[in-house]
Amino acid sequence: MNRHRLPTLLLAGSLATVAQAETTPYYIGASQSFTRDSNLLRLSDTQEPPAGFSKADTISSTSLLAGLDQPIGRQRVFGNVALRENRLSNNDVYNNQSYSLTAGADWETVEHISGNLKASANRSLAHFNTEQIGIVTKKNLETTQQVDASFRIGVVTAWTAEAIVGWRSVDYSAVEYKSREFSQNSVSLGGRYRPRGATSLGVAVRDTKGKYPSFFPQADGSYTGDQFDRQDIDFTGYIEPSGASSVAARLSLGRTRYDLATQRDFSGVTGLLKWNWQPTGKLKFDTRLSRDPGQDSYFFDSAVSNATVDYSRLTTAVRIRADYEATAKIGLNATIGYSRRSLARTLPAIPGVDSQLTGSDHSTNFGLGAIWVPLRSVTVGCDATRDQRRGELPLSSNLSDTTLSCYGQFQLQL
Repeated sequence: MNRHRLPTLLLAGSLATVAQAETTPYYIGASQSFTRDSNLLRLSDTQEPPAGFSKADTISSTSLLAGLDQPIGRQRVFGNVALRENRLSNNDVYNNQSYSLTAGADWETVEHISGNLKASANRSLAHFNTEQIGIVTKKNLETTQQVDASFRIGVVTAWTAEAIVGWRSVDYSAVEYKSREFSQNSVSLGGRYRPRGATSLGVAVRDTKGKYPSFFPQADGSYTGDQFDRQDIDFTGYIEPSGASSVAARLSLGRTRYDLATQRDFSGVTGLLKWNWQPTGKLKFDTRLSRDPGQDSYFFDSAVSNATVDYSRLTTAVRIRADYEATAKIGLNATIGYSRRSLARTLPAIPGVDSQLTGSDHSTNFGLGAIWVPLRSVTVGCDATRDQRRGELPLSSNLSDTTLSCYGQFQLQL
């Protein structure tokens, strides 16, 4: 999938985590990254940038970091914040300030009752969509907010009852993207069975209701909203075949119906399969296969990561990542991914354009990275990625992109 978010520091992997581990729960830090992007605007292979704009660009991102992870008896509170100043060398109209915030708590009582609460907010430069919306020649910030809470009752047997509620929203600063702003609420009720060890099986029913409040603009300046309703039955499982591997799976049977954008309706099977395997003490693999509606492929733990919101009707993706600990201070990683999207027009109907238009595209992704931890509080590294997409207008197009990012971080435990 070809998606773009202005550089955020890759707080890279277990190598850095172990090297920075301390006894105090608080940290502060700063980071600096430089990224060269060969196709910032996500132009098709035959498309030229608008006058005064450059296809390629170099982005500088300066960040301030802080966080905590504090156990309190049976409870735990945690949080982190990153504030970033992003500057572009050629297309300075897109200069922006971005952030990511996360806060939450895990709690447990002596009567087998537990739960957690997590809230997050993120703001970054939105993904460029040149096919349906066209090139937006002004800064367009995407703001996502999400709150999730779970409540579990585990009795003396292997059974646990679980309730999960969630809310999330997406907003844009550019009026051209106003029809894509949405919010949704979800409720899941189910149970989990743990027959032995780490093995568990679960089933739940999930209901999601969402709204695009500004889907269709009216002549008087007001908007008509679109709504959708989704129902799923989720089957989940987790097993550890050996001490070196674990498998987690989710299989969902669901249906989604829209009031206006009926071309996005979907009924069928979705899900996620994750396999973690560590054949040696220095080498580990993370393999993920997912199939989910576009909005969920961003928010769920899927094979699609580090991406802004995807509005495809359905995304099927696979990703394999390998991490190798070359020495106690040097780590290497490689990633390969493939995704296929089922597309539907996500904008309101206009004269002369088929509002029920559908299509598809497919993408490949390759990545290499290296991280060095010379000191307990210092991390430096570089990442290179190559993305290539093949699609057809008007919903998609052929495009390619190469990025190279190098970063450094200083993190101090307080």
